[in-house]
Amino acid sequence: MLPWLEHRWTGLGLLVMTLGALILFFFGFFPLKYHTGKLAHMDDLPNFIDDISIDGHQVYNSGENSVILMVIDGLRYDFASEQYMPFVGQLLKNKSACIHVSVAEPPTVTMPRIKAMMTGSVSTFADVALNFGAPAVKGDSVLRVARSRGLRTVMYGDDTWLRLFPGLWVEYDGTTSFYVTDYTEVDNNVTRHLDKILAPDETKKPNFDFLVLHYLGLDHIGHLEGARSPKIAPKLIEMDNVVKKIYTAMQKWDRTGVLFICGDHGMRDAGGHGGATPAEVLVPLVVIKSKNFVCPHPVGPGPTVAQVDVAPTIAWLLNAPLPGESTGRILPSLLPDDIRQHLYLLHVVASHNAKLPGLPTDREFYKQFKRAVEHFALYLVTNSRGPATTAKEFYEESLEEMTKYLTETTVSFDMFAIAIGLFLLYALTTALLCVTLYSLQPENQRKLSNTHTHRRSSLGSIIAFVIMLAIVTFILTVSCFITETKSQVCSFDSLWSLVFMSIAIAFTMSYFIIKSGVEKTQELSSLKYLNIIDYLLIGGTLFHAWSFFGTSFIEEEHMTWYFLWNTLMFFLLIRTIVVVVMYLNKRLVGATEVQEKSELHERMCIVGVGILPKWILLIGLHRYLRTMNQTGDRWLFLPDTADWLNNPENSFYLQAHLVIGILLTMAICLYNLRHLNNIMQMQSALTVVATALILIYRISTKALYTPIEEMKTWDTVIIVNIIWGLLAAQFIFEVLSYTGVLKIINFDPSVKYNNKFVYNKPKAKTEDYHYDPIIEEPWNLEEVKLNLARSLSHLLLNHLMLIIILLMRPHNVIMVPSVYITCMLTSKLMDHKLLDNKPGKRTEVVDTLSQTLVHLWIGFLFFFYQGNSNSLASVDLGSGYVGLREYSPVSVALRMGLHAYAGPTLAGATLFCSVATQAQTWQQYLQSVWRVTNIYALHRAYCVTIYCIIAAIFRHHLYVWTVFSPKLLYDFVATVFSIQALLTIAEIIIFTSFASWLAKTVTFKTKL
Repeated sequence: MLPWLEHRWTGLGLLVMTLGALILFFFGFFPLKYHTGKLAHMDDLPNFIDDISIDGHQVYNSGENSVILMVIDGLRYDFASEQYMPFVGQLLKNKSACIHVSVAEPPTVTMPRIKAMMTGSVSTFADVALNFGAPAVKGDSVLRVARSRGLRTVMYGDDTWLRLFPGLWVEYDGTTSFYVTDYTEVDNNVTRHLDKILAPDETKKPNFDFLVLHYLGLDHIGHLEGARSPKIAPKLIEMDNVVKKIYTAMQKWDRTGVLFICGDHGMRDAGGHGGATPAEVLVPLVVIKSKNFVCPHPVGPGPTVAQVDVAPTIAWLLNAPLPGESTGRILPSLLPDDIRQHLYLLHVVASHNAKLPGLPTDREFYKQFKRAVEHFALYLVTNSRGPATTAKEFYEESLEEMTKYLTETTVSFDMFAIAIGLFLLYALTTALLCVTLYSLQPENQRKLSNTHTHRRSSLGSIIAFVIMLAIVTFILTVSCFITETKSQVCSFDSLWSLVFMSIAIAFTMSYFIIKSGVEKTQELSSLKYLNIIDYLLIGGTLFHAWSFFGTSFIEEEHMTWYFLWNTLMFFLLIRTIVVVVMYLNKRLVGATEVQEKSELHERMCIVGVGILPKWILLIGLHRYLRTMNQTGDRWLFLPDTADWLNNPENSFYLQAHLVIGILLTMAICLYNLRHLNNIMQMQSALTVVATALILIYRISTKALYTPIEEMKTWDTVIIVNIIWGLLAAQFIFEVLSYTGVLKIINFDPSVKYNNKFVYNKPKAKTEDYHYDPIIEEPWNLEEVKLNLARSLSHLLLNHLMLIIILLMRPHNVIMVPSVYITCMLTSKLMDHKLLDNKPGKRTEVVDTLSQTLVHLWIGFLFFFYQGNSNSLASVDLGSGYVGLREYSPVSVALRMGLHAYAGPTLAGATLFCSVATQAQTWQQYLQSVWRVTNIYALHRAYCVTIYCIIAAIFRHHLYVWTVFSPKLLYDFVATVFSIQALLTIAEIIIFTSFASWLAKTVTFKTKL
């Protein structure tokens, strides 16, 4: 199977299979929650307490209530105070309302939190991925038991409720939750219904039994501007007025109104959520009743409850049974004063939990539950307070431990899928290592090893592959039966049979690639030129993956990269100084080496002495960029430069940052145009206009000041659409200049504008020489293909830089030119021929290896400089809506992904531009791309494999869902974007061939 080893895109194909193996691992590690199908009924209420009869329906009855659940998206605990919400604060102060500290289990995103509040069960981490799709809940819920009782349920607000619980509403008006730039209309659309829905009918009863109001504006402000935005306070006042309006309306009803005010999750100071910090998981749960209510708890923070406690509480208030899979408890502030009813409700919840699947009966909490039942029965017989007090204590103790146990054991891992996924990841990574090492061999050595190879016939190769595939399939099948696994991988139904065979094929291909690689990788002499900097890069890259055995290294991964990068900068500085000193010393003593090599003086002036002050300035720049955004977990609360810049009094400096970043980016883009045709300076003009429009966009979004008030009202969507059009025009115009279409319309740029990228014949046709079209190509196609690859690579880099400065927060825009400058200066200092320029010294391989690794480092470094981390809370949703008028999943996801991975994207694009620029021939370019692609793919597969092993080992760790799991999601996204990046380079190469074919078809080939 040598052709697989030699193929240019085998590395990319193996990386795609690595993504498939990662998905298989995810299937085992993040299993979907399968519902038991248990649906609750009123007949389930117990009528006997340890053989003592009791009328369950009568005692369970909570009276006639209308319940309102007001969810304020992103409402964190410190927002529910008199400072922000004066009316709510006053009710809490006079004990007309009760506040609880509600704990929202990670992941702190909307969809799983809604499910927790309505089903009473903890969601799995897989719900993070499903948050955008929100499939319908198949299990039991408050809404289902309410409808089964014939109650009227109404919803206004986030349409996630409609997707989760379709067909369970008598009236609703949904609003999309993902268009985060809207924080006004999205709430007005809810409030406009209140006058009608809260007005009592002729019997003084409201027109609903259960009303859900889900306000999104606060969360959207947080995503856009952070928790300390000046828009937060007015929004909370608006919510406070809504509460006042509801409370006033409830006083007019002839039934008890119960209002719950809560957040589905909190938010960090930066505005994001999804992690497990106190600001994200601690949310207020305020309970307000219209009549006869005094909070039993002292004024203050209130008791700590679980978010799943909302479901059984609302179900009881609606006189409906507890949802079938609920693990929550009735809120203590609402439990009745009547001892008999109080104990019965505790018994209902405890007996319900005790019957849930998987709850052991040999644990102490179950025995405590049995003791509580005995004392409750004794109370029913004797009506004595002593047994009642003891029963209450036993019930509460057993319920606390039951809930804890059920929460921790909700997820069961599919170990067979995890094991197969890990083995497949290992096999694919090993195959990628073999492919990479094979590509790093000197070209002449590869050709020599292949000449001594006995190549199988195509038929023989196919037979060998089929036999090996049969063996692998047999081993996998036997493994399914021996392990007696219940994994769906071994279900052998139609869909999973296809997955099963895909796994077998991937293993088989890996085997043959590894076998060929081991046989053919015989000479790696080119790696003998590795120096101490190269070993630092290789060692640091290998260490980084293994460092995640410590949870702190996951939460504070940025510190690892800061340490590695500072070490590299110091080593490069010392190495450059040493080289310069050595050169000056040799020059002073008149060394022959210096005298005979005139080019060495020029090299030292450019790369040695000339770059030292620039490198020192770059060190200072990186020290500044490091202070821009606090990230990670431990020091996230500390103020950073971005906080200072975003203070209103420092707006001048923020705008200066923004303008300098944009203008530097424009200068770099104009500099890169030297690799393009740039006919009539059209590319320069389009670049300047696009940059000007980006400045206008920033003015329209009020990020930049202008005395012209009318500019602040310009439509940002139209501006962004024009920018897209200009970027597309640049690409089309450049391609037309290569295909010769401009000549067809009598526009010959090669003559008038000194265009150097034209098709010509390198040799003139004479009587003594003629071209054989079968043997020789008379046109300089490969030269133009290389020029076109250079052109498209630099055009792609320019477009990425312009798009990213459009998406980034104003204070981060300066990082875009910083990435480019860092890549350029570092590449010069990584030169392996800095002092020794011997003709026989072939350093192309080690240059490629070191350049690829250092660009990977730069990408990760700027990923964290930007403020990203391994927490879901650091994802900036606001960037996904630039230039959009309405929610579009694909457009939003692409914008968010490009923004989050701006550093790795720009560093990678700069690397491929460097590869195209340094290549002397088309074949040399293809070979360099082959090597870089393999190294990129190997690095990504290596990181994914090591981290999956770590996650599998620590799957029962306390922080598995809050620390380990989010990092897995980031690795998945990074793998997807790595594949997309390599596919883009493949598309450029394919397009150059297409353009050459098109040019041969349409270009006027003048005689020379």
